[in-house]
Amino acid sequence: MIEITSQWLLITAAIALLISLFEAWLATLIIYGKVGFLKKIFPATHNLIRSHVDYTMMTALVGFIYLALDHLQIELPKAIIVILCIGVLYNPFGFVLKAINPKAGNSDTVMGRIIVCAGFLPATIGFGYSMIAILNALI
Repeated sequence: MIEITSQWLLITAAIALLISLFEAWLATLIIYGKVGFLKKIFPATHNLIRSHVDYTMMTALVGFIYLALDHLQIELPKAIIVILCIGVLYNPFGFVLKAINPKAGNSDTVMGRIIVCAGFLPATIGFGYSMIAILNALI
């Protein structure tokens, strides 16, 4: 059985940054390399760039949280660690889907809006809980 520890946050940060770097190269090959078959796969390249930026920000945020928790000797509940890691990897993924299919995640319907908002929940819960724990330790 895999033990859930705060090191999961660093593993998740490493995965997020690797995804971000991969996306940066894809976007570079599409925009500057004019690689046609990649443009066909990712017709909305601007959304691929959004995903790249979002994964980079998630890397920095989860890295900061790991360092702050370690410095303040705070242990997050295992469920929060898992939720945060899922949120960090899942939240930017919607941009990848929209890069492939710009009509994906249509938020014109009630169900579409619910699905989009539900996608923000894991990151919000994980980051929110972490920040409250950090504030609680400092105040």
